[in-house]
Amino acid sequence: MKKEGEFRYHTVSLAEPPMINRTLNQDFQEMVADYFLRVKIILGLTCLSLLLFFHYFQLAGGGAPVIIFPFLLSLVVWALYFVVRARRPAWILPYNAVVLWMDVLAATVALHYFGGIYSMIWSAAYLLLIAFSSVFLSRRGRTLFAMHVLVAYGVLCQLEHAGMIPRHNIFRIPSSSGMDLFIWSSTSLILVAAAVLANRLGEALGRLETFASLGRLSTELAHEIRTPLQIIQGMLRRIKANEEAKQEIQAQTERIARFVQEILALGREEPSRVVSLPVRDIVDQAITQILKAMPLRPGIRVEKDFCEEELWTEGDADQLIKAFSNLVRNGIDSMDGGGRLLIRVVRYGFEWLQVDIQDTGIGMERAEFDRIFEPFYTTKAGRRGIGLGLAIAKKFIEANNGRIEVDSRPGEGSLFTVRLPLAAPPEAPSAIDKGRRGLIA
Repeated sequence: MKKEGEFRYHTVSLAEPPMINRTLNQDFQEMVADYFLRVKIILGLTCLSLLLFFHYFQLAGGGAPVIIFPFLLSLVVWALYFVVRARRPAWILPYNAVVLWMDVLAATVALHYFGGIYSMIWSAAYLLLIAFSSVFLSRRGRTLFAMHVLVAYGVLCQLEHAGMIPRHNIFRIPSSSGMDLFIWSSTSLILVAAAVLANRLGEALGRLETFASLGRLSTELAHEIRTPLQIIQGMLRRIKANEEAKQEIQAQTERIARFVQEILALGREEPSRVVSLPVRDIVDQAITQILKAMPLRPGIRVEKDFCEEELWTEGDADQLIKAFSNLVRNGIDSMDGGGRLLIRVVRYGFEWLQVDIQDTGIGMERAEFDRIFEPFYTTKAGRRGIGLGLAIAKKFIEANNGRIEVDSRPGEGSLFTVRLPLAAPPEAPSAIDKGRRGLIA
């Protein structure tokens, strides 16, 4: 019996078919299977009704009763899902993986009898099956399944083109060899594109599931680490030890504590306290926090360039300070041999404000742009960081209705651009120094 809040995962044996997708959470796959079955039953009954309508006279005369059998067989197989789900829950995924292949044949029969290859609208059933294959089939299985769909459709096109089976051209589209070739090639290209997208979708779902698992695991580990860490820090204040050793122990425990806080910030949802915020004050606080926590190494300068206009936004102050702190720390960490970190606050159009954080560090390749915001991905291998800072920054900026972009070149540094929606200042704003333009360190 599954307890509330407990997640189920697959136990994979060597004897299992390699085409079944075992990277996703089983509860999610079963939920998709339930909806998929409902869609198939509705479509199957609709096709059966249309079949009786379009071929009523043939059926009444006993000319082609065999065409009903594939649909009746499909409905019977689909109805078996309820038996499998009730008595053999472990068979749900293998059942759906196998039935997908049979569904291709049912879709091919439906396409033939409801307009033939000229009825491209009915080929959308192939697209639906390819989309669902990303949930139930592995990468190898998705590739073979796409080939199965293309072969089934190609055989149907060849049989109709050669006149080996009659055309059911209910839309009265003039037929020709050129039209047959156009329909086959265009539909095949659409199916190939759908197969590529389904493969990427399957990989993306797998990565999301991995991140979700890491998040749950990391949150549990963080809770387990935090309690003994607090005890160590408390005892450290009491014991008498060499001052240098004491400072080193304190620095390492603070490093672990910061890691724990980053894990918790990434893994849990924090309630937002939305208020009107002066962005310059928020960025100032973020810079001050970082400079207190990590003194600048020789040769590194941090400069501010704030517009004279006071810009306000609505958001959670703690979340935005954490986001900007991580961006500032990332810029400082990227400059090993010294450099300049410029933080600029300006208005962007009529509805947005913009915060630029530009460093002159090592930079990165364009291929890394899509990955740097992933948890645990870092370009600082062997140096500092575990790859959580940018993921936390992106999470909190988007949680406050903002967006973040990056531009970088290897050896020339990186530019992180944050845009937040402008808000009207409160009726009695706090006193703020105008024209902050300075140089720190």
